[in-house]
Amino acid sequence: MNDVSVIGRIVKPIHVKEIGTDKYVINNILAISKKKKEGSEQTADFIPIVVWGKPAQIIEQYCEKGNLIGVTGRLSSRQYMAQGGKYHFIVEIIVSKIHLIEGKRYVNER
Repeated sequence: MNDVSVIGRIVKPIHVKEIGTDKYVINNILAISKKKKEGSEQTADFIPIVVWGKPAQIIEQYCEKGNLIGVTGRLSSRQYMAQGGKYHFIVEIIVSKIHLIEGKRYVNER
């Protein structure tokens, strides 16, 4: 089983890429609050997300940087070699469902 659901704030401005005809993708980051320990400041994890298709269009239309959203999807990992031969490993959420909590305009139907 590879299911994950999180709630977080959109970190970067929304930028939708159109890849081919009617194929859309958003790459962004969610700031997910960590449980605050007594006497310490609030901290967060910053998790990359990838949103395809209709959910990407909905985020573009109704959300902006700083909005609180919920996402459901699966974890995916990949690696690549950067210039200089250094490997980078990435774990990201491939989003299948979105839940608008805050936005430019709240939508009940998702």
